[in-house]
Amino acid sequence: MTNEKLLDLLGRYDDIQQPEIIFLRHNENRTYRVNDRMGKSYLLRIHDPFIDDMKGLQHTYDGILGELQMLEELGSWSINEIQTPIRNKDGELITIVEYEGELLNCSVLTWLDGRDMIKNDVNNLELVKKLGLQLAELHTFFRQYKYSDIKIRPSQGRAYNERMIRVIHSGVKKNLFTSSDANVIEQTLQLINFRLDDHGGDAGPDLIHGDLCMGNIIITTEGEARFIDFGFFGTGYALLDVAMGAMMLPSDRRHTFLKGYYREHENTANDLLQLEGFMLVAIIGYYVFQLENEHVHAWMREKMPKLCAEYCRPFLNGESIFYKI
Repeated sequence: MTNEKLLDLLGRYDDIQQPEIIFLRHNENRTYRVNDRMGKSYLLRIHDPFIDDMKGLQHTYDGILGELQMLEELGSWSINEIQTPIRNKDGELITIVEYEGELLNCSVLTWLDGRDMIKNDVNNLELVKKLGLQLAELHTFFRQYKYSDIKIRPSQGRAYNERMIRVIHSGVKKNLFTSSDANVIEQTLQLINFRLDDHGGDAGPDLIHGDLCMGNIIITTEGEARFIDFGFFGTGYALLDVAMGAMMLPSDRRHTFLKGYYREHENTANDLLQLEGFMLVAIIGYYVFQLENEHVHAWMREKMPKLCAEYCRPFLNGESIFYKI
């Protein structure tokens, strides 16, 4: 998108004066850092995925609006600084622009100063415990958040796991996976679904972040960790978020993270069993999301046999894998 078009877009926001625009990346969205003459910074998102197959409910007008409304209320509820949406001159959370004959949905968030979390950060046990505490606080907010139509947001419940089985099998035809490995993935996801209770139906009973990883956690200039990028916010199981959080950490840090999350309560043996399953769900989900991205096909061909041999098959055999992944 041309700089002139971007300036015209930002001109529809009262808060942003004489902006300087810096391109960041084009992945799930086109993203830009915007610095204005008042010394404030913003994140501009043009909701136009790099690969068409990445498009989902989170890229529709209603889906984007659902994310932004949640972030606006989270910003009012939380005592911590988070990225909150900025409304345009018409009071709207989404600005629509026409570019090359296509209507694109755009949104602007406040900027959160800091850097992406890196592996060295998890050497700080206090920070690891805070990550657990903050995830617990986020889930506390989600439990009281009144959402009008959650069907417009992504779902990572049992139906999502069933869909992943079909997608993984389609990878066999692309020569990405062997039939044997695809069958192991199917058995794994079926066992995970079997162990989930019926509460919440196929969509799952909880609201979740849905994409916790180091790239979606900012270490602020004050050394605090903050969650960002709620593009996969929707329904699912809270333990999926917990599993994603645990997987970011070395095995000897995971107990500290869980202590932060559960606080005075102890996680049960069933919790640990479910967490192991959700760890595998998160890993398989990455394969599914990237299936049409040819840049990672060689990686998939190499790693899928290891995933099945070292983690899925032991999981199916009843072995504990929580501290092995």
